Amino acid sequence: MSDQLRFVPPGVDFDPRLVNELARLEATPPTVDGEAYPVADRRSPFRGYVRMLTPEGGILILYRDQNRGLLVKILRVIAWIFAGGLGGWLIFFVSSLAGLQSLLAFALLMFVAWLILRLPVEASHSVEIRPDAMIVDGEDVFYAEDIGDNWPELQVKDGDPERMVISGISGTRFIEYMTVNRLDECDRTAEVLAADLKAAMEQMWGRREVTFPTAF
Repeated sequence: MSDQLRFVPPGVDFDPRLVNELARLEATPPTVDGEAYPVADRRSPFRGYVRMLTPEGGILILYRDQNRGLLVKILRVIAWIFAGGLGGWLIFFVSSLAGLQSLLAFALLMFVAWLILRLPVEASHSVEIRPDAMIVDGEDVFYAEDIGDNWPELQVKDGDPERMVISGISGTRFIEYMTVNRLDECDRTAEVLAADLKAAMEQMWGRREVTFPTAF
């Protein structure tokens, strides 16, 4: 005695309560990536920081930091003296303000001058990593065979966490290749630059064999 089997395809019943839901979905236009994340209104977090490839086969990094050189300090001192001297002469000897008013005006002038002089002076820099060299600010060339395995690293200068430099050994000399002084307390250009430089050096220098002369 044999049993006969008969295949019955599964059936799907439509729920009439979902008609309004389907109509609502059809009326809603699909959202594309460009609409969900508009590029035109997006504010880049990379302030003055750019990475690009060069025709010579290198990796170029452009960045900005605070100029804290000696010339800037001298100019700040001159500006402070000039503001105090000229401002004091105008307030105390030229204007018709009373004694207390003159003192308040002079104090306000010096406070505003102090705020202006505290503004950071920005400087633009560039560093390019090529297969055979590192070029800083388009002028100073440091060859990879001279640097060897002593790749430049980020270091704090004079114990001040706001003053940063990329430095290392080239040949037998310790060199500060570039400054990366912070623009403000939230600026992390130094850390990003150090990481990008390491990645660029690994790509350009890490996979090649360098033969160094042996001294006897």
